[in-house]
Amino acid sequence: MTGFSSPDPQAEANRAYAAAIRLLGNRDHSSAELTRKLGQRGFDEEVIDATLGTLCDANHVDDRRYACTLAEQMAGKRHGPLAIRAKLRERGIDGEAAEAALAALDVDWVERAASALRTRFDFGSISESDQKMRAKVARFLQGRGFSSSDSLKALQSVTRDAVD
Repeated sequence: MTGFSSPDPQAEANRAYAAAIRLLGNRDHSSAELTRKLGQRGFDEEVIDATLGTLCDANHVDDRRYACTLAEQMAGKRHGPLAIRAKLRERGIDGEAAEAALAALDVDWVERAASALRTRFDFGSISESDQKMRAKVARFLQGRGFSSSDSLKALQSVTRDAVD
């Protein structure tokens, strides 16, 4: 390394902390997301770990809180448990925290799926025997992250309500 001196460790830690705070100013992040993003900004692993420790100690980063918030937001947008679990995993949340976040929602997934169907489809014009439309509805719910059994129950509920 000619002509370059290693940066002051405290200055580097301060830069990493400031970068993390800027990221958290836009939206909450999981520790895995912050680790990845700080790494992309050129900070070494030791500085990142120390920064995350400081942020966690100050309660600026809390993976369980983050998981609950994200799960709540997604459930509010009529996403199912499979999609929520996948998004949490994508964001670096471990299985235990993801399951705790889903359990904290206390959601009737069949009713949530039925609600998603009611906002997307007009069931007054769909006949019981319209298999093409039923397949379209099933794909829609699958894409939203609902299980097959919840999707089937929701479809039955919505078509029953449309007939009544």
